[in-house]
Amino acid sequence: MAPKNKDPREYLIKSKLYRVASYFFVAVGIFVFGVFYVKNIEGRLFDALRDPATISLFIIPFVPAVALTFLADRAEKKYRALIEKK
Repeated sequence: MAPKNKDPREYLIKSKLYRVASYFFVAVGIFVFGVFYVKNIEGRLFDALRDPATISLFIIPFVPAVALTFLADRAEKKYRALIEKK
């Protein structure tokens, strides 16, 4: 539960900030994915998908976006819980 003395606006601001940062990291992840694809795969997608190291290399750039999305959802739930109490 959220502390009783917290301001709901604080959770709303955190939620929005995390969400915007998440979108930024998605864009960066797509760019990094594109660079990795062009440098390492170049049309050999099915051959590359057989190697687990290659798959993890493509997933790693999106981990910060997933973490920030999770944090944004938690902050939004706390915000809604505080708003419903009032």
